Amino acid sequence: MRPTLATVFSILLPLRLPQRPRNRPSYATPIATLILLVTCSGYAAAQNVVRNVPYSTPVYTYTVQSDIVYGQGEINGGGSFKDLKLDYYVPDIPPPIDADNTLPLMVMIHGGGFSGGSKTNGNILNNAPKYAERGWLVASINYRLVGDNPVPSSRVQTLYNAIGGASAPAQLRAAVASVDDTLTALDFLQARSDVYDDWTTLWGTSAGAITSLITGYCLDDQSIARPPVAMVIDQAGGLFGCNVGNPFDDPTGSDPVLMVIHGTNDGTVPFSFATALQTFATAAGLPLDFQAVVNGGHVPGLGNNTATTGVTLYQRTVDYHHETVFDGLTQGPQPPLPPGCS
Repeated sequence: MRPTLATVFSILLPLRLPQRPRNRPSYATPIATLILLVTCSGYAAAQNVVRNVPYSTPVYTYTVQSDIVYGQGEINGGGSFKDLKLDYYVPDIPPPIDADNTLPLMVMIHGGGFSGGSKTNGNILNNAPKYAERGWLVASINYRLVGDNPVPSSRVQTLYNAIGGASAPAQLRAAVASVDDTLTALDFLQARSDVYDDWTTLWGTSAGAITSLITGYCLDDQSIARPPVAMVIDQAGGLFGCNVGNPFDDPTGSDPVLMVIHGTNDGTVPFSFATALQTFATAAGLPLDFQAVVNGGHVPGLGNNTATTGVTLYQRTVDYHHETVFDGLTQGPQPPLPPGCS
């Protein structure tokens, strides 16, 4: 019988309540302004880059590039490798996207208890086109699962050690491999000329939400470098492996903003995992949009449930981007980086 995600949470390292929070930088300055300042320092030579902010409503058609190989992962206990593949949803915007006409990136990570699921799960097929129609580059990734008997790379060795290494249960080892593969995907995608790195979102459901949370918030605690991530959208996930009192208290203030969507009657990943994230975020001063779906089960649908703001949960994921990552920016193409930006 296939192990369920509930099995993972019966063996997870326990979440600890937050201890003394560290001081975080004030978020009174719009987050988009902070991103622009960082971008200016890193892209002084690329002042003709146009950054496209997604629209709130559908604007574009899109094309899908399927089964792009983004890397390889070791399997079968070691010694053999498999291709890792993704599907890429590309908005058809004029002029063609390239190094001078860039878009934000949404990386979608499927659920399945680390033992099943794929980049074509139903909730991904339902939502990826909607994001592309609004102006996101969307990548839905496959990653190594329990049945692959994956061997995580040395890049995530400290995280692997934190969950027990080779002696850990198979689902926990696969969870670490999923983080490893997500990092490989981020490297591949953010090396593309059409991607504006600093506007990257990790979007995950269930096991994919766990992967998104670990990738977004735990790696710095394990001395693992993480590529730029601006937001994490957690749908019915939980967090483990950070081995710190509060995973959201990065003293540099570089943690992504967070959105949590969780059903109060989730029988797979307890709702208490969502409220623990809320407690951590509040203590650390991390920007959080918390959406508790009353009487909702595991992974509530984004299109048929209502957010606290009165719109669908899907629309709330779009609106929250405009309130945080794109705060202060108009929708659509932005002017090139100003002269003298350095």
